[in-house]
Amino acid sequence: EEVRRERWAYMSELVERISEYNTVLTHWIQLQQGQLSLHIESFGLQEVFSVLAKSGMSFSLKGVVFNVKPTDAVVKADKAMTLFMLNTLADNARKFTPAGGSVVVYAEKADGFVEVSVQDTGQGIAEEELSGIFSRKLRNGHGFGLMNCKGIIDKYKKISQIFSVCGLFAESAKGRGSRFYFRLPYGVVRCLLLLLCVFSGMDAVA
Repeated sequence: EEVRRERWAYMSELVERISEYNTVLTHWIQLQQGQLSLHIESFGLQEVFSVLAKSGMSFSLKGVVFNVKPTDAVVKADKAMTLFMLNTLADNARKFTPAGGSVVVYAEKADGFVEVSVQDTGQGIAEEELSGIFSRKLRNGHGFGLMNCKGIIDKYKKISQIFSVCGLFAESAKGRGSRFYFRLPYGVVRCLLLLLCVFSGMDAVA
C-alpha cells in the first residue's frame, strides 16, 4: 500500500511536470513576442514555498534530500512567475544532483530586497559554462527554463524603478555544487507592519 501511494504521488508529479514543460515553452514564446504580462502583488513568500515543498517525491525517488526552509519574507512580484522560477531552478538542481546529495531552497532578507536561493550539492558547472548560463544559447534542447527566468527578471525591470533590485545569478564550481538565486523587492505588507509597530509605540508612550 505504501509503494502504491508513492507511485501514485510520483505519477501525479510527472503529469504536473509535463504541464510545466508546456508552460515553459508557452512563456518562452510569449517572452520572445513581448506578450507576457505580469500580475504584480505583495505576498508572503511562504505561500509559494509551501506549494514547492509538495514536489518532493521526485527528489525522494532519486535519493536526493529536498529541503524548503520556512520564511516570513514578503515580496512584491508576480506570484505565479515566482513559483515558475523556483520550480525551474529546483528541477534543474534535482537533475544535476546525484543520489545522496541535497537541494535546499531558502530566502534571506537584505537591504532593499529578498534573495531567494536554490542550492545543491550536485556536479557543479565549469567556469566557462557558468558565464553564459542565462544566455539565449540552448544546450541539447535544454535552457528554455533559465531563459524564461532571465526574461521574467528583465520584464520586472522594465515595469518600475521598484524592480531595479531584481536580478538572476548563479554561483558554482565543478564538482562542488551550485547556487542559483534571484532577488525581488520587499512587499508593501512589510511597510504596513513597520507603521503598525511605530503607532503601537506612540500609543504606549502616550
